Amino acid sequence: MKLWNPQAENLSRAELRTIQFEKLKTLVTRVETLSPYYRDKFKRAGVSAASLKSLDHYQDFPFFDKDEERLSQARSKEELGHPLGMHITCDRQLVNRISSSSGTTGSPTFSGFSKFDRELAAENTSRGMVRMGIEPGDVVLHASVISMWIAGMPAIDSMMAYGACVVPVGALSGVERVGQIADEVRPRMIRTTVSFARHLAKTMEDKCGIDPKTLGIEKVVVTGEPGGSIPEIYSEIEAGFGGALVYDNMGATGCHSPCGVSCEEHAGIHFYAEDNAYFEIVDPKTGKLLPIEDGVEGEIIFTGLERECGPLLRWRDKDIIRITTTPCKCGRPGVRMQFKGRVDDMLLVKGVNVFPNAVRDIVNKHSAQTTGNIRIMLPEPGPVAAPPIRVLVETHQRLQGAADVALCKELSELVHHHLRFRAKIELQAEGVFQVQTGATGKSKLVEIIGDL
Repeated sequence: MKLWNPQAENLSRAELRTIQFEKLKTLVTRVETLSPYYRDKFKRAGVSAASLKSLDHYQDFPFFDKDEERLSQARSKEELGHPLGMHITCDRQLVNRISSSSGTTGSPTFSGFSKFDRELAAENTSRGMVRMGIEPGDVVLHASVISMWIAGMPAIDSMMAYGACVVPVGALSGVERVGQIADEVRPRMIRTTVSFARHLAKTMEDKCGIDPKTLGIEKVVVTGEPGGSIPEIYSEIEAGFGGALVYDNMGATGCHSPCGVSCEEHAGIHFYAEDNAYFEIVDPKTGKLLPIEDGVEGEIIFTGLERECGPLLRWRDKDIIRITTTPCKCGRPGVRMQFKGRVDDMLLVKGVNVFPNAVRDIVNKHSAQTTGNIRIMLPEPGPVAAPPIRVLVETHQRLQGAADVALCKELSELVHHHLRFRAKIELQAEGVFQVQTGATGKSKLVEIIGDL
């Protein structure tokens, strides 16, 4: 079992907690000293560097979220002439890269990186590349966004620092261009989103006469959206690329992403950066800290322990994660994580919490007739939604009459049994169903259509 940094990646839980507390104490002291913004924030919450006596005391510190980040950046733009936020803690002249969020949930936010920040992101990337079996010099086709979004140029920068031969073709160039470039450069690995990987596997041969099974691609790393750990989805991608292994990649906002990747066992994402990316699990409703133990499920909170520019302390990522602590059959160390949904995607249907990706998972697991693409159609924005919830489901072939009725009934009953709400299933065949993606290539699972 090969690791990039065995000393850091093989730390015991006790060793990790010691290192995490030392780094956290240094971080809190630094931001309190250098940032009036954090000083005021700590004072309002009744905490300080002096009150941080252990990791357990960190739960007393306030959260940071996207709304606060936007306000901080709007203020710094007005008062300081830059969009990096009032919480920046390094000399502005040390910032040598600015990344932007996609802006799909509001105005884009910006993240500054110093040379040190970029080097630590490259360190974490290298850990993942080794775990996926990629060697320096291997050709990696980057078929995701090519922008300053964190999964675009910053990811390319880190893979190049590891030594990979990166071909940044991007996803917006289309299936034909990606297929042509892949046929020429013969990459060992392709990096893209789940949605685009499936799209390439399904349409490349028809659109440009190139069968993706013949390209010699050994590994497909998917990132940016859930799905890469769902058996029906990764199996489809693996088959579409001629047996290539699929790896599900995970970032961590405010840390030096990526911070985790799945293995050949497909038993969750190994979180391999705990020495520099501290995470907590909290109850999403109360914010109360939950123990890191096998099977615990809640909202993940991130703190980049060594972030030099604009550290985000106790960042509410709004992802719901399930933790696995039992050893993985692959033998690699570290806790594993399974994505369960997003707090801000959650719908409330007669008191029942419903995550759109959970609906998709149920559809994927219980019918060989469906492609895995779904879309929830709502008359108005959530989170409150009244049943029955209209759900479009894509099928491999057009179904009519009794076959259509039977599958709709089967899926409706499965959704009700597993998720406890009533769904009105409507089937659409491939070619009729339109997969909708956002600026980052993620599939949209919810559409607001008005009262139709």
